[in-house]
Order: sequence, then structure tokens, then C-alpha cells
Amino acid sequence: MPFTQKIGRKRILYLSRGGCIGGSHRQLYYVVANLDHGLEPVVVCNKNGQFVDQLQQAGIAVDVTPLRPWRKFPAGLLRYLDAGRLAGFARRHNIALVHSSDLWLSNYMNWVSARLKIPSVLHIRTPITADRIHKHHCNRATAIIAISRRIKQNLIDAGISPEKIIQIDDAVDTDAFRPKPEQVNVLRQQFPVDGRILIGIVGRIDPFKRQLDFLNAAEQIVRNSTKNVAFFLVGEVHSEAYFRKTREFTAKHQLDKYVFFTGRRDDMPQILSSLDILVSLSGGSVMFEAMACGRPVISAAFSTKENSVHIQDGITGLLISSEKTPDLVEAMMRLINSAELRNKIGLNARIWVESKLSHTDMVAKTHQLYQKLLDNG
Repeated sequence: MPFTQKIGRKRILYLSRGGCIGGSHRQLYYVVANLDHGLEPVVVCNKNGQFVDQLQQAGIAVDVTPLRPWRKFPAGLLRYLDAGRLAGFARRHNIALVHSSDLWLSNYMNWVSARLKIPSVLHIRTPITADRIHKHHCNRATAIIAISRRIKQNLIDAGISPEKIIQIDDAVDTDAFRPKPEQVNVLRQQFPVDGRILIGIVGRIDPFKRQLDFLNAAEQIVRNSTKNVAFFLVGEVHSEAYFRKTREFTAKHQLDKYVFFTGRRDDMPQILSSLDILVSLSGGSVMFEAMACGRPVISAAFSTKENSVHIQDGITGLLISSEKTPDLVEAMMRLINSAELRNKIGLNARIWVESKLSHTDMVAKTHQLYQKLLDNG
């Protein structure tokens, strides 16, 4: 597909997965929708879906091309065809810099960067082990964006030069994600949960997101403590086998009156604002989005108090390092039993996000990195 380049602008090629919009897609959208200073985005996704539709509706140049798993057999045998096609696309469209928004596309980024002799930026959004850092050849990137100091330390410990790494935290559009009045609570409108405290976990149904651990805590709360609760699992099914396990657990423990599966939702600001408590067992920008909606977040078994900057225990959220279910239950019960604590933490969280996690600041820092690389290129 031909894209008309604006005079005097340098093009940035973004590599991203397609499909449904998740947290990483929203972060990328903030950047490509707000590029300025003589820069112009071109996005390549590996498949069609909701994210491609969003980009097209915003007038952002987007192309869909196969980018098969680099190492996975047998699809990986075709990677050089895909990589060659991508490099040709980048050359035809006069790309000046390539940015991979997804670790799994890093080798495609490296291929384009090497053949066009242009700088590259790799985004790493989750804690990462040394073997994965080496497997994905992260060291070949001209620059690496780490979204937390924990990830930055992972990279340094694996031998990546600190000069290559810049920490740019994920961010939130605080106009879109903001507290909503109780009368527009979509969960209370759509599910039989009147008068109950609503607790949710958000993310694709997948072992990495640990919905079964969330359900274990829910079962203990319902069995031993209170019936005045409802638990929501929000997200599309990514693993059918894991989804079956969650449904079997719910049936076995007779939780059908307390546990609700919403599937994929396209109204995340309304969903998060409708919850009373968000539980996160795998991190992610959804925590910041819930905070922006004035909701208390429990971050469990993902980070430590030393590594966590934005979830400050007892102030902007509750943070526990333990993976033990009783510890998660205890944290959940603290918030269930105290509307005052929920309101206090939620208010502090909103103020923190407004001052520290603005998406305009995140975009500005990303622009500065691009300019530095292009000026040095």
C-alpha cells in the first residue's frame, strides 16, 4: 500500500502485533497518534484486528504483513521471506528509524536496521531473564526502552550497556481514564451484583495472567469471610485449556453466583471505573489505568517494595511480594472491609498518575530519544 510522505518529515517504522487492543497497544497508540517535530509514523502489524482498525480510523499509515515467529518450528523457516519483505517495505517507504513495540519482533527489527543501516529502538515491557535477552538479540538494538527500573536492571545484569538503555514508564491518558459517576457503573448495570463490592482482574485468559490464583483467593474469601463480593475476570480467552480450568474451578467450588467472565471489553475506562478494587498478578499498564480511574490496586507477587515506584504500599495501592494465597486474601480483605481505605488510596492514586504518568510526558521522552538517534545517525 503506497503512503504519501509529508515533505520534510522523517518516517518511523513501528513493528507491533495486531489483534485486539491490549495495554501495549494503547501505549504504542499514544506515541504514534502524537508524533510531531518532523516525524511521521508507519505501523506494520502481523495480523488484522481491532488495533489495525483503530490506527486506520485515526489516519495513521498501517500495513498488515506476515511476521511469523522467528524461532518457532516450522513457521520460523519462513522468517527470511517475511524479513526480506519487511526490509523491502522499509526501503520503499524511506524509513529513517525502526521501533519494535514487541520483544517477539526484535529480530525483524534487527534485520531491517542492519540492511537499511538505520537506528533501532526496542521496547521491553515485562521483566526479562538473561537467556531471553540473549535469545532475542536485544544487544543489537541501537537503544532499548525499559518501562521500569526492574527491567532496566535485568538488562544491565545481562550485560547490556547502560548507555543503550533509557527508562520510560508506561503512561495513561488521564482524560480517557478518569473516575466515573456511580450511576454509569456498567458492571452493576450488566451483571446481578447490586450492593456488592466488585473486585476484578484484567487481562487475556492465560497462565501468565494467573487468573487461577485470583480465583483461589476469591474462593477463600467467599467460603470463610463474606458473601458481599463479586469477582470479575475481564479479558479475551487466549488459552482455551487454561480457560477451561478456570471454569472448572468455578463450578467445582460453586462460585457461579460470585464469579463473572466478561470476555473482551472495548470500554476499559468504564470497566475499570466500575470496579471497587483491581487485582494485578502480572503487572502491566492496566494498574496505572485503574489508578487514573481512582481505584485502589493490589499488586501481588510481581514486584517488590524496593522496585515499585508507582504502587506505594498503603498510599497509592497495596503491594505484596508473596505468591501465597493467604497473603493475597489478607490484602483483599483490608480493602473489602474499609471503604475509607479504598477511597483514600483511590484518591492518592489518581493524583499520582496525573502528576507522574501523563501520556504526553511519555510521548515527549520518546520523541527526544528518536531525535537523539536520528541526529547521531
